[in-house]
Amino acid sequence: MQDNEKLIRKFLNDKMHITVEDCDKLLTTYGFKLRKSSGSHRVYHRKGGKPVTVVNPKGKKYVKPGYVNLLIKCLNLEEQDGY
Repeated sequence: MQDNEKLIRKFLNDKMHITVEDCDKLLTTYGFKLRKSSGSHRVYHRKGGKPVTVVNPKGKKYVKPGYVNLLIKCLNLEEQDGY
């Protein structure tokens, strides 16, 4: 659980240094499953929820902050005051 807290803090405080692997770990922790991966796009689904797309930028190590903000909003990470 402590690893999840650390990852959530990273999403909230260091949006410029989030990798696709970080996104994958966070989404699977929240019950999402990778359903489709084509090219640079990875689409995650969760029963009863909207699909979430994460784009792996070509030639870059980190995901664009816009996608990080989308994940924060989708998972309601800002509402978790303990982080």
